Amino acid sequence: MEKEQYFNIKRPEKSCLLCGCSLLEAEKHPSILVHGGDEPLRKDFCPKCWERLQDREYFSYWITKRLKPAPDRRLTRKERNDLLLRMFESLYQHSDEKKATMLFYLAHLLMRYKIFNWKGTRSMPADTEKNLPERTTLLFENKQTGEEIQVPDQTLDGEKISVAKKEIDDYLQNNMSTEIP
Repeated sequence: MEKEQYFNIKRPEKSCLLCGCSLLEAEKHPSILVHGGDEPLRKDFCPKCWERLQDREYFSYWITKRLKPAPDRRLTRKERNDLLLRMFESLYQHSDEKKATMLFYLAHLLMRYKIFNWKGTRSMPADTEKNLPERTTLLFENKQTGEEIQVPDQTLDGEKISVAKKEIDDYLQNNMSTEIP
């Protein structure tokens, strides 16, 4: 067979040549090439019909493996934004020093996605009762509610960013609705 003829071999059929059942559900099924004039002809069979097939006049035989495509579910912008805002609000209500990095990162994400507006910074005096030094707070405004949000300024390094991104990705993945639109 000429090299150019290989390019003319058709793709797998969606149904069995003999019984017409769907081959998409079968993970593997037999395929053959037979002489069909000038060009080779491809024929696809379900495993049951292959067992019953009497005429096995072919010059090439193989098992075609069909992979079922995984449903690629992606969040819409609205779903992503709603989930990120919900995560931020939950952390903001129960904020502590351990979650300050996450709040800082989420606030900037929400600003990037146009949910928060940047309002500026504010210096906070030292609080001797809580043993807190003088610090800077970032001010954001929630566009939907008009609420002012104060987030402690943080210095992020690569490790902190990586941890925050992983936690956010896990949160989005775990809270993604299972319904496919």
